[in-house]
Amino acid sequence: MRNFIRVWEEVNIQEIEKTLIVIGELSAECYACHKIGIDSKAHVCPACGTNFKYVGFRRRVEGAYLHRIKEEMPYAIFIDFDDFKKAVGKKDARRLLDI
Repeated sequence: MRNFIRVWEEVNIQEIEKTLIVIGELSAECYACHKIGIDSKAHVCPACGTNFKYVGFRRRVEGAYLHRIKEEMPYAIFIDFDDFKKAVGKKDARRLLDI
């Protein structure tokens, strides 16, 4: 039996920003160009052509849903969207303070 657990890893936030699809209740959003209404199973953004590598979720998801998404998107790396938003916020704050 396979399960999902969180694993903390140091990552490149800019890479995730450029290749992230964020899945919501009814549809998804490309984080790179902020196009909304994308099919949550999309591999590529229909607006900007981004190839999605990372997947984040706007809501809390259960293991069964993650397994289904992983079957549909075997290439995807799941991220904790809340952790990602905090990291982006810190990055933006540092940029503002350096000006």
